[in-house]
Amino acid sequence: MKSFHTDVRVSELLSDIAADTPPEGLEINELLDRIGKEGMLAAVMMLTVPFLLPVSIPGTSTPFGVLIVLICLSMITGLPLRLPRRLGRIRVKQTHMRLIADKAAALLRRVDGWSKPRLFALTAAPPLRAAHAVGIIASSIGMMLPLPLPLSNAIPAYAIVFLSLGLLRRDGLLIALGYGLFAATCAYFFAVYALGAAGIRTLWGG
Repeated sequence: MKSFHTDVRVSELLSDIAADTPPEGLEINELLDRIGKEGMLAAVMMLTVPFLLPVSIPGTSTPFGVLIVLICLSMITGLPLRLPRRLGRIRVKQTHMRLIADKAAALLRRVDGWSKPRLFALTAAPPLRAAHAVGIIASSIGMMLPLPLPLSNAIPAYAIVFLSLGLLRRDGLLIALGYGLFAATCAYFFAVYALGAAGIRTLWGG
């Protein structure tokens, strides 16, 4: 797995792309071209934004999650990112890009400003970086689950942001926080399942 460390601030990158988006919008292929290969982790964070904030982009929630998985697989294997034609042709409207940029700017600026290189033991070794990409994939699967539960998308989405930014900044503390949020996601889903199963048993028992 190659290093995707970069000094780019994701909040600034997102604002720049939104400002340059033409009225007809951008296809996913065009968006990734503008970000560039070294910015794939920034792309992961951008694709996570609709799950973090009350921003709805009809028809893109599942494709965005699938795209995050494909980006991480490309990072792990070192193979070029190849998108299915239908996925790459999805168009994000100018209004949606600007809405995402406006809503996400303050949040991402805070995270950008707080992150810094530290706890290198969690980010230095290539096998560990590949493992963290697997963690992003697992979080994205949890993020895509169509569960009508409060925070069921947001918690794993924040895990993705912390893991991705931790890799970008070589910030082991953010990596640890990302896994903490992933663990919280698993605990939340398990608790909901356990409560639901208990409720069903109670109804059947009654």
